[in-house]
Amino acid sequence: MGRQEEAIRVADELLADIELKRLKTSEVILKASRLARLVGHTELMEFLGFERGGYPTDGSATTWIGRAGRWADQEQKKFYTQSIAKLEAEIESGRQAIDAMRGGGNYSGDMANLAASRHDERIIRSSASVSRGAGICGQVVATVYDMVTEVYHELLFSELQASLFADTQKKVDGSLAAASGTALDKIERISDRLRDGDPESVSQALTTCRRLIDSSADYVFPAQEEPYKIGDEANLKVGPQQVLNRLQAHTHACGVSKSRRDRLRRTLSDLYDRCSAGTHAEVTIDEARFIFLQTYIALGEILTLSAPEGSESGL
Repeated sequence: MGRQEEAIRVADELLADIELKRLKTSEVILKASRLARLVGHTELMEFLGFERGGYPTDGSATTWIGRAGRWADQEQKKFYTQSIAKLEAEIESGRQAIDAMRGGGNYSGDMANLAASRHDERIIRSSASVSRGAGICGQVVATVYDMVTEVYHELLFSELQASLFADTQKKVDGSLAAASGTALDKIERISDRLRDGDPESVSQALTTCRRLIDSSADYVFPAQEEPYKIGDEANLKVGPQQVLNRLQAHTHACGVSKSRRDRLRRTLSDLYDRCSAGTHAEVTIDEARFIFLQTYIALGEILTLSAPEGSESGL
């Protein structure tokens, strides 16, 4: 099981543990600590560290003190610093004391009323202490639950995103390989150099992007002398130089809606112009990376289109 899969499993289990009240607060903290370590969640690790080891009095944990419901007097900056394990021990001790005192006492004589009153006060103090501690524990668990829920959803989205990208990449790579021959080898080399921050790769990346667009147009809609008619719109010239027109003709032949055709044309037109005009001084490495990725995605969308049955793709 990979790290991400393990994190999803732990997060899912922990949410269920909290919802079904299967763990003590200290156990929730420990299990959440494992999740925080798996995903490298800095804020969650910081919060859980305070709950495990106690809170400092130097003002560095003010935010977490509030979220954990630990203020005794916020104006006076007084709060409960003990670790969650010590707090649970105090709660248990308080409950045992209450149980012991519930039987009442056999008081007689002149001091009977005073003794009974003090007995009741001790029960009230113990009950207040238990209630306060239970409230902190509940707030701590609620804070953990909110943060773990966020982590869980992020993990699920990341997993879905990775799965969708992997599926799409497989389809796009196959289509680009068919359309561009050895172009994928060039893509791999250039993308590696762009990741390394090699400035000399900028012009090569842009040139390769332009050639990918050209070769994709040749593959899906070879040049022809006769214009291509798109419904009632003006005829498109689809000669060797009309690369973008031929790609648009292909999307029309595949039955793509006008709004989607227009979006793809605008995207490829901007990319093609940028690739044709780009030089070392005009395009940074970061911009070249995005141009490269956008070209890959746009061509992938076009190359994976399927023409309707009976269509001859305008040829």
